[in-house]
Amino acid sequence: MPTSAPALRSPPVATTASAPVPVHQVAPQRRPARRLAWWAACLLCGGLIGFLFAVAGTVRGRRPTHRRVVLVSLTAAVQIVTAGYYATVSMASDLPPCPPTAGLDGSITGRVSVEDDAWRNVVNAPVSGGAMLYAAARGGALCRCATNGIVVAEVPDGYARAGTMYGTIYVTHPEPGASPDRILRLSEHEARHTYQWAWATLLAGPTAFPTAYAGDELFFLGPRNHFERQAGLADGGYASAPDGGPSVTGWTVFLTLTLAGGGLAALRLRFRPAGPLRAAASSRRSGSVAGRSHSLHALTDRRSASLSELSHVR
Repeated sequence: MPTSAPALRSPPVATTASAPVPVHQVAPQRRPARRLAWWAACLLCGGLIGFLFAVAGTVRGRRPTHRRVVLVSLTAAVQIVTAGYYATVSMASDLPPCPPTAGLDGSITGRVSVEDDAWRNVVNAPVSGGAMLYAAARGGALCRCATNGIVVAEVPDGYARAGTMYGTIYVTHPEPGASPDRILRLSEHEARHTYQWAWATLLAGPTAFPTAYAGDELFFLGPRNHFERQAGLADGGYASAPDGGPSVTGWTVFLTLTLAGGGLAALRLRFRPAGPLRAAASSRRSGSVAGRSHSLHALTDRRSASLSELSHVR
């Protein structure tokens, strides 16, 4: 007795308001724990701006690419490790006070208050931990400024000018014969930079402040730099700026970037295909995909018909 061939079943579909969608194309719902972990990683890497973009993408149903997930996760993991190292060294161990400031009370005009040190240290912890790891790798000595709580890392290199602030770590090499008053004023200047680091990190992540500072330095060099002005030029050892306009270097960089950007835009417009050509190419691709789909359905129908005929012959 002839037996009928089993009918080929089409893949199950998930119906939506607009059109049926195959089940394998429906994006699975994210678990709340995974979603919160993604938001936290974006907060560490991009500050409040990164956090808001992550939340907005989740609400809209957009899924980040695999490369983005790996990059953000690795960056967040590195920050957690460096923040943990900073907490271990600065809190668990008792750093000695820096000798020039051990007997000073820090009573100068415009002194940074130490009451807000807690939030500043927490926000800057990943960057501070990285600076501490660098100092440890170079065999540098660490001490704490007695007047405002910043940590000084004495290393032979890795800083610009007299020293560079990374988070709450001042990487420098001590000036021989510097007076205690000079050390005190410099420490207050650098302490103001720690708050600039903290606010920028809170807003847009740990790379926000160095990026903004470098961009400002390109156009407003040295004492013209707005971050240095806010931190106090006299305390930082800067001479008074002649004016507030961009420097010669700043104007040169500005004109160079403008010409380079204009040239790239012109080249892109010059070699960009015309609108009809792009539409034709898109229609050809769509037609090719539709043709392959139609051929697959026709092949399936012919196979089903052949199996049916064989079953009747039997």
